[in-house]
Amino acid sequence: MDLPPEEPKAGAPDWMVTFADLMSLLLTFFVLLLSFANTEVVKFKEAMGSVREAFGLRSELDISDQASGETLSQAFDAKEGDGSDGEAESPGLSEEELEEQLREILEESGASGDGEARITKHGVVLQLSGDLMFDSGAAEISDRARVVLDGLAQYIINVERGVDIIGHTDDVPINTLVYPSNWELSAARAGHAVRYLVEKGVSPEKLRAIGQASFEPISPNDTTENRAVNRRVEFIFTEVEEGDEALIEDLTQPASESPEGTE
Repeated sequence: MDLPPEEPKAGAPDWMVTFADLMSLLLTFFVLLLSFANTEVVKFKEAMGSVREAFGLRSELDISDQASGETLSQAFDAKEGDGSDGEAESPGLSEEELEEQLREILEESGASGDGEARITKHGVVLQLSGDLMFDSGAAEISDRARVVLDGLAQYIINVERGVDIIGHTDDVPINTLVYPSNWELSAARAGHAVRYLVEKGVSPEKLRAIGQASFEPISPNDTTENRAVNRRVEFIFTEVEEGDEALIEDLTQPASESPEGTE
């Protein structure tokens, strides 16, 4: 006697449940691959946290406690190995901005009529008249000039520029026990200005003192007024090139000792 065929069970077959689980896992796997392709750290961490929770795992590092959004993105935007903490460096001053700030120093110190700031091919120049800086035939800085140099010192400390300080004289010869010629006088004036700035906290590595005597006039030495214009001190703000830094480093290195037995 033939038995009647069994009626199929209601619902999906048993194998369908296993197949559906497999498809869900494959879908999760491809979503995870997609999150890798986007290379967004925040979203990747969030996705990993969701996957671990789905599998009942818990990382020692609690993802929910980490910063999210723009804060974390900015932290990962810093270049690896550059020592940066994620903060953007302030851009360097343009020559126009530097010129304007030097003019403000002159105005604040009440020396606008005794100096000027201008842009040249050598850099931004702050020019102070010799009559403001020194007495005739002397290199000691005047009280009026100290007010200007005090403000200038604080500015140089905070600006990423080197400063060449150049002393100029007129063509009237000088011949004293202290200053046999205008060369010594111009160099001494530049040197006194450098020393004053260093005493006010400026790094000596930023400064250079140069004496030019009367050989770089800006007006003909034919009148008293023109000679007064040529008596000046210039502060030239320059950008230090890599080659200059290497040269300074080489010059400041102590000379190697001579081999034994040689002079």
